[in-house]
Order: sequence, then C-alpha cells, then structure tokens
Amino acid sequence: MNVRQKLAELLRNCSKNSSLHVGMQVHGAVLRMGYAFDLMISNDLIDMYGKCSRMELARSVFDKMPERNVVSWTAFMCGYLQQANAQQSLLLLSRMVFSNVRPNEYTFSTNLKACGILGFLVNGQQIHGLCGKSGFEKYPVVGNSIIDMYSRCGKVCEAEKKFHEMPEKSLITWNVMIAGYAMGGFGDKSLFLFKQMQEQVEMPDEFTFASTLKACSGFRAVREGSQIHGFLITRGFLISSQKVITGALIDLYVKSGNLFEAHKVFSQVEQKSVISWTTLIVGYAQEGKLTEAMDLFKQLRESSITLDGFVLSSMMGIFADFALVELGKQLHCCAVKIPAGLDISRSS
Repeated sequence: MNVRQKLAELLRNCSKNSSLHVGMQVHGAVLRMGYAFDLMISNDLIDMYGKCSRMELARSVFDKMPERNVVSWTAFMCGYLQQANAQQSLLLLSRMVFSNVRPNEYTFSTNLKACGILGFLVNGQQIHGLCGKSGFEKYPVVGNSIIDMYSRCGKVCEAEKKFHEMPEKSLITWNVMIAGYAMGGFGDKSLFLFKQMQEQVEMPDEFTFASTLKACSGFRAVREGSQIHGFLITRGFLISSQKVITGALIDLYVKSGNLFEAHKVFSQVEQKSVISWTTLIVGYAQEGKLTEAMDLFKQLRESSITLDGFVLSSMMGIFADFALVELGKQLHCCAVKIPAGLDISRSS
C-alpha cells in the first residue's frame, strides 16, 4: 500500500467513525505531501467532512477541485442530505447535470430521498423517470429509494406497485414498505407485511420492529404491539439501547392509556430522548395524572437533555388546557431561557 492509498484509508476510517479531529490532521498531511488536488483523496475528504457535519469544510475542498467526477458530486450531496438540507442536494444535482457529469445509482438514490423528505412529488417522479430511461431503476438501492419517496409524498399505491415489481427484496426493501404503510395510515397492511416478511425467512431488525410498532400505535393495535414487545423480550433483543424501538413502544402504550407499561419501558431506556420524555409527560397529563406529569417534568429539567422551543411550546399548550399553573410557570421560565432565534411562542 503506497502513501496515497494509506491517506485514503485513514480518511475512510475517519468517515466511518465520524473522527473529525483525526480527519483534519490527515487533511494537513494531504496538503503537506502534495495530494491537495488528487481526485480520490479530495472525494474522501468531502465524504469525511460531510459525515462529521462540517459542510463548510466539505464545500471548501469541493470548490478547489480542478476536476470532479460523479463520486465528488454524490459525496457532497450525501453530506447535505445528512445535515437535513435536502434542497441543497437537489440544487447540486441540477448543477451536476449542467456540468455534463452522469449520475450513478447512488446519486439517484440520494436525490429520491431528498424529494421524499421535502415532499417534492413532481421532482421525485422526474428522477424516477430518469432512472427508468438510464437503466438504474433495476438497482436495489434505487428501487428502495423510489418506494421511500412515494411513501413520503403520500403516494402509497405507487410505492406498493414498485415494491411488488422488485424481483429481489432485501431487508431494507421490506423496511421501507412497512414504514411507508405506517406513514400512510395503513397500519393493517404494515402488520400483514411484517408477518409475510417473517414467513419468507427475512429476519427483522430494529427498524422493522420500530416501523411495525408505529403502525400498531397509529391504529391502536395494542394486542399486536404487545405481542411484538413480548417477541423482542423472549428473543433476548436488547431494546433498552434501541431509542427508536423504545420510543415507539412508549407511544403505543401511551395512546392505549396503559401508562404503567409505558413508564416501565421508559424506565428501562439507557439514554432517554426528549421525544420519550415528552410523550410520557403528555400521556400522564391527558389521563389527568397531573402530579406524575409534574414530577416527570422536574426530572427532565434536572437531566442533561436540552429542551428546544418546539417541545416547550407543545407542552405549554397541553398543560394550559389542564390549568396547570405551577407547571406552566416552570415551562415559561424555560422558554424565556431559549434563544430568540428558536421562535417559541410564549405569553406572560
């Protein structure tokens, strides 16, 4: 392995582990050794900075490149998508096409996801059409993204059509369709697909379980949700470290009014998210258990969780309905401390 290959391998390890500090040191070595304009190294730098949430540094590398290939453009798009800037990814796709660089399957997959996130159905359909014309629609990564895009844009029938067209279905394929049904309010179809998936000897993962539990929560299928919970326990699945699964379980039990089970799951979670806290607090308030709601909120304030304006605004509305004056005052105090840029509505 020569020096160039070693530098590339180091940068890829930094990307994998989101090691920004080490990555910047490697970047320094790249500059000192004269590889600043090497295409492969530059692509790896863009990918590393994107995965480390430093898009301004990724842009700096991208802008200085004397030549760019499809990997350069796609790595840059992926970085923006990862930072929840889907619109910038689509703008880059337009620039790339005008630069006469042909997209590959990962370019299409990334921007189909971007269209889904933004709800840009027309753009998504246009990209789908391009995938068909260029032969990339047959790639599994593209097919999965087409299902996801249509699901997010509310076209579940189109997503379903694509799902059934795919000759080979990976775990990701099953997951995106189950999630698509759940998003579209077709909880019964999510459950049916979940069972069908297991019959075809495809072992579910945490995303499968989370999406199916969300589907159960959506149409109050408590019995089915409890069965999945039991299945996870008997199979030795360590749910305490799975935020997505525990969040879905808490939401399911809260919506069914089973606060005992909701709190039991909540207590087992190693790293509690602000969503889990909020779901349980609001659940207690809606059931009229105001003392428990206040106690939980006090615990939340004492934790290391950072409260954002949206969460506080939602909770203020809930507790105002129940005339919880004391808790309302506490929420107001928290809201005052939130920076003005977060735009939380509050009244004295």
